[in-house]
Amino acid sequence: MTREPATSDVRAADLTSQQAVAGASTEKRLFIDAGPGTGKTTVAAQRFGVLRFAPEARTDHRAVTAVSFTRAATWNLQRRVKRIWGPASLGWPHRIVTLDTIMNDLLRDLLDSGLLRWPTGHTELTVVDSWTAFGRAEWTDESYEVVVDSGEIKFVGVLRHKASRVLLEVIDSRLEEGICTHQDVRDALDAALEDTDIAERVRARLAETTRALIVDEVFDANDLDLKIIELAVQADLSITLVGDPWQALYVFRGARPEAIPELLDRTGTRTLALTQSFRWRAPSQRKLAEDLRAGHGVTLDTIGQAIVANDVDVVLAVMWKQLWTTSDQILPLAFQSFKGGAEEAAATLLLNHMTSTVLGQPATYLADALLALAITDPAIPDQLHGELQRVLDLLATGAASVNSAYAELADIIKDVSPRPLRRAHPAHTGRLAALATRLARDDQPVLGLTTHQAKGGEWDTVGVALSETEHARLRTGLLHTEEIDRMLYVACTRARRRTVLVGA
Repeated sequence: MTREPATSDVRAADLTSQQAVAGASTEKRLFIDAGPGTGKTTVAAQRFGVLRFAPEARTDHRAVTAVSFTRAATWNLQRRVKRIWGPASLGWPHRIVTLDTIMNDLLRDLLDSGLLRWPTGHTELTVVDSWTAFGRAEWTDESYEVVVDSGEIKFVGVLRHKASRVLLEVIDSRLEEGICTHQDVRDALDAALEDTDIAERVRARLAETTRALIVDEVFDANDLDLKIIELAVQADLSITLVGDPWQALYVFRGARPEAIPELLDRTGTRTLALTQSFRWRAPSQRKLAEDLRAGHGVTLDTIGQAIVANDVDVVLAVMWKQLWTTSDQILPLAFQSFKGGAEEAAATLLLNHMTSTVLGQPATYLADALLALAITDPAIPDQLHGELQRVLDLLATGAASVNSAYAELADIIKDVSPRPLRRAHPAHTGRLAALATRLARDDQPVLGLTTHQAKGGEWDTVGVALSETEHARLRTGLLHTEEIDRMLYVACTRARRRTVLVGA
């Protein structure tokens, strides 16, 4: 793209014909099918401004709202809209928020209206990401589910497979105070929508407050998200859906990408495709992306485990574990998907110190780690700079120092958190041992990310670490209906110039 001109009219002139048509379309129901590098965020931002400043905005003061599934994606779109259309474009009531925010608003309205009732009568809720802010996760089979019975929200204890969870006795007292998680909000709203009166109230609320809704990454939507989108259609909102069926990665969160074509057909939504990608800087990378999308088998060049500095900008894998085991030169931004234990949280603070210092990148689950340790001051990791560096210096002296480093880390955490670390055990010290192997090297580490974390990003040269099964999938051809194939597609389409296989 060229530099940003001074006005939105001139900016529109910089769009491709496909982007201009999609951004300015007068369709009431529109799906923008946007492949990698085609300017999805640019078009979403353009469409937000077009709808926000449409002639009817002079008399219709309802909101233009854009939603995405992650805070990072939401922030990125906010930044783009402000840059193109100016800060006034996001003046109240217009906003760009996560879908969780929309769910919270709808549940609050149902509580205010009396159609739903919280067990202790609360209508204002405090919604948190996780219960780990309030207690240590322990190995237990006790859990709960959210049900709605005649308008009463109830939290019913159930037995599930044993897993690391915060104990019910901790959760129950918080629920009585009107504290819950985003998942609780979603579960309550999902159950409540079975009632036709409540569904009608949500439909009316959407019609009353919103005139246009833009949904980014729609293929990551789950059943509740799809219900809200369809209620918005029924409320006669202007609906814009943006996404790519090849980049749906959140099935583990309940995403149902296979339901999107049915929704488009059922609601009479028109499709406009963005096919011109600005990402590819080399013919070979463009051909790789085209072959993957066409289902053709591909073979990647291999660079082996010895990654020469500047050979790749990042290494991607489906799972964090693959990054830790492929090469000691790869420094991933997480040990695993965060489970919530204090020991894992403390190691994550140490990892964050290392990645921030060496790579200039925070650890992926830093915020989760602070919650798990009940640390409310976000400045604590910076304040612990010297102490955490001493732990890394100790690890750098060799593998025999891992237990000593763990003891030192436990002493540091004891001063800033009410959650003490348990005694040294391989399950806890193994993370520090993995850092020690990286510290033992003299060469520059390479950033490691999972495909989920890399989605939306791009680099000149990308390495991928694959299992033999995943490599075989590439050789035989990918299908967008297969979750693992979509992960591989996303990994292989982050590079502008070259994608290579690492560690084979």
